[in-house]
Amino acid sequence: MVAYHDLYDCRVDQWQKAADDWVDLARRSSSAAEDIRAQGKKPLDDHWADATGKTAGKRLEDLADRLESGGDIMKGVAMVLDALAHSMGYARRTLLHAVELAGEHGLSIQDGRAEGAYTGAAPVGPNVPQNVRDAYTKELGHISEVNGLIEEALREASQADAKASTELDRLAKTIGVADTSQAHNEILVEASHVEFDLLRADIPVGKDPHLVRAWWDGLTPQQQKDLMRADPVTIADLKGLPPEVGHELRGPDGKIDRVEMVRYALDHWDKPDDLEFKNNCANFTSSALEAGGMHNKFDFWMGPRGDNTWGRESGLGVDWIDQRAYHSRSWSQAKGLHGFLLRNGGEEVARSEARPGDVIFYEQVAPDPDEPQGEIYHAAVVTSVTPDGDVKLTQHTSSFQNVSLDSREHVATRNHGEQRIHIVRPHPNWY
Repeated sequence: MVAYHDLYDCRVDQWQKAADDWVDLARRSSSAAEDIRAQGKKPLDDHWADATGKTAGKRLEDLADRLESGGDIMKGVAMVLDALAHSMGYARRTLLHAVELAGEHGLSIQDGRAEGAYTGAAPVGPNVPQNVRDAYTKELGHISEVNGLIEEALREASQADAKASTELDRLAKTIGVADTSQAHNEILVEASHVEFDLLRADIPVGKDPHLVRAWWDGLTPQQQKDLMRADPVTIADLKGLPPEVGHELRGPDGKIDRVEMVRYALDHWDKPDDLEFKNNCANFTSSALEAGGMHNKFDFWMGPRGDNTWGRESGLGVDWIDQRAYHSRSWSQAKGLHGFLLRNGGEEVARSEARPGDVIFYEQVAPDPDEPQGEIYHAAVVTSVTPDGDVKLTQHTSSFQNVSLDSREHVATRNHGEQRIHIVRPHPNWY
């Protein structure tokens, strides 16, 4: 349990510096792996084809795999440390807000608890004047508010400390991993989930609305923005926040409820869709858009099968027919969905401007036997943007929840060559 003075005196900047250092180490490790493959393994394969050359090439590939896996593990460490730094920052800000409120109300902090003029000497008895009774009641309310914020701050700090410690211990035991798939798809994914859990646990879910409002008002504007982008669903569900917070989260134009879109993606990432397509990424993304309230756009004569349409109809219950006759091409194909959104009010935004409810598309830049060069072939939903700017996506085919776009792009580049990422913000203009 983190104590009052531990949190009050903590140096959040030191955790942030540590996170930045681990990011740099991860980058160097990944770069070294790429250099070994490009400048060591490839020349060997091209010019030394006998058994000795193959043995040397295998050793170099193993070394590159270890460096690449190590880079992913280091990224996981950086994710956890960055989330720890921000969690402690939120907790400390809440604690300082409690201290500020105590000063405004004429209270003092003793042994981590608020005390007032009547602490230990409650005015009782029939002869106590009414104004004293009123002052005592008012002071009790102020003490309760301040102590509630102190307790919330210590809860946030303690959970962050415990979760981060457990995950860092787990990551320390993976240093010998040389399987890049395990590092990408298991170790780093788990670290990404812990990062999200750390940030989510900073939110006072289920607490009294008055305490929630006091907590929110104590955060800096940047901290409020960071939490809204990190976990929009939990923030939107809180009772006690200003109405404009929910309005901004859900979308100011009222066309798509971005919170419900993200909620659907997070809740259904590992569940089958009503109708499965061979490559289900666009179907899943369209289902999230539908959950967010995006209206069908049908052709008068052709229904969902027109040239500039999006949506689906209930169908006959026969998959082969329903896929072709009752779903638009833009519903089930990433290329079609990308083009439809941009033709109908959507805008492409920079990665640094991404926010939950945006749609990610992968474009195949390099020649590749599996994906047509120059075409959009994959779609996913932005479900979180962490305070350090890491965009998290949720998708089908393959199914992942709240994983780093940077990490998944790296995997796609490793498997298929150069990629170009497009992030589109839907703005439906047909209703």
